[in-house]
Amino acid sequence: MDILIAADIFGHTPALDRLAKKLRANTLEIMDPYDGKTTFRDEAAAHAFFTARVGIPAYAGKIAARLKTGKPNQTLIGFSVGAAAIWHLSSNPNLSGIRQALCFYGSQIRYQAKIQPVFDVRLFFPSEPHFDVDNLILKLKKIPRVSCQKTAGFHGFMNERSKNFDANLYETYLEQLNSRQFIR
Repeated sequence: MDILIAADIFGHTPALDRLAKKLRANTLEIMDPYDGKTTFRDEAAAHAFFTARVGIPAYAGKIAARLKTGKPNQTLIGFSVGAAAIWHLSSNPNLSGIRQALCFYGSQIRYQAKIQPVFDVRLFFPSEPHFDVDNLILKLKKIPRVSCQKTAGFHGFMNERSKNFDANLYETYLEQLNSRQFIR
């Protein structure tokens, strides 16, 4: 299986490399919104930089450009802004060759809840105090090719650098990512 990972606001980090090495994939590529040119001391600094200098549409455009030159039948895995960027590009008819997308804690998806993906998208939402996750899931479940799940974790539970990292959930979802039922 061929996998492209869209990094979160921290970008391409050693923690993301460790996660990627645990995935069973024929080929694996990590997309970094910053092209590996910056590091951050904490989430607040990373969030401020991403918001001011990159943004979801630009990150989505970068991923889409890469996908157009890549292999067909890829599985996309996105975290946070990477998940939101994948969602943003998921209605692009030129990307219908994508096998599926697995998007973790893409909270910004709530601002584009009417997108109609051209490939299967599985959304994993965290417990969020900032908006009504359950209501968003009810809306998104009505969209063809979309499935949603609310997780027990908080935003960032799969990232060792996040204050919300949850080692147990990390292992649970890593195991699921490597199962044949989860990734088709």
